[in-house]
Amino acid sequence: FQVKLQDQPLPTTIGEYKNHPLYALRRHLLKYQAIYPESAAILGYCRGEAVYSRDCVHTLHSKDTWLKQARVVRIGEVPYKMVKGFSNQARKARLAEPANQDREDLALFGRWQTEEYQPPIAVDGKVVPRNEYGNVYLFLPSMLPVGCVQLRLPNLNRVARKLDIDCAQAISGFDFHGGYSHPVTDGYVVCEEYKEVLVAAWENEQAEIEKKEKEKREKRALGNWKLLAKGLLIRERLKQRYSIKAEPSAHETEKGAGFSSDEEGGPSSETAVENAAILWPQNRQLEKKKEEKTTRKSKREKRGEAAQLFPFEKL
Repeated sequence: FQVKLQDQPLPTTIGEYKNHPLYALRRHLLKYQAIYPESAAILGYCRGEAVYSRDCVHTLHSKDTWLKQARVVRIGEVPYKMVKGFSNQARKARLAEPANQDREDLALFGRWQTEEYQPPIAVDGKVVPRNEYGNVYLFLPSMLPVGCVQLRLPNLNRVARKLDIDCAQAISGFDFHGGYSHPVTDGYVVCEEYKEVLVAAWENEQAEIEKKEKEKREKRALGNWKLLAKGLLIRERLKQRYSIKAEPSAHETEKGAGFSSDEEGGPSSETAVENAAILWPQNRQLEKKKEEKTTRKSKREKRGEAAQLFPFEKL
């Protein structure tokens, strides 16, 4: 297919050059594309526009984007192309100064202007090298500082702080949402000499946390059982205090043998009146006072009974 395309002559219309696998026009270059070198060979012309080989079209990136690919722009390099940036910071700057609405403020560089990222070295084997934000950029494994290791253990920084060991958060990328870029963390970077000490301390702390969680669950379960048992005891005590367990006597049974319902003069109507009189609060209080007069209790016994009552029962 490639040989067949090369055997064909140059397209004669401008539309055919868009996304053509072999040839390109400057008008069809995207925002982050450019032709390199500037002295690239011109293969022909189409309606007065120079035609270049598609191999001369390169994708450009900013310094931050090249850093995500573990490459840095060499010192002294001039931006190969300037475009209008669309970050929040750039938009706010343009809104603040109307004269800069059309200013191209984002510098782009080609791959030929960059070199491989050289990771820094840990200072004295104790201090982890950081960026200006206090983190460690770790977009690729090759960016790990020399003499350091990456540990993907949650909350490792707390353990390192207790042991007074230097520990930095690893940034593996950025998540863009809500109009802002948010760093994505991937573990922590520590000096290689403290790896075993930190891992052992972290495991001990996790064991302590699990032990406390287990004790907390057991305590909660025991409290629930206590609450259930206390509720059952209160239920039985309330039953004994307020329920009527008197069974009808033989005389009452014979008296109401001929009635099928609560008719006038029936046993049910009489017992209902008696039960209502017994259950009336004033009558219960009188009966309670009579019982207290007959059986006197000591203060210790009264305090013991009061400790088993609910607040509403003490009224």
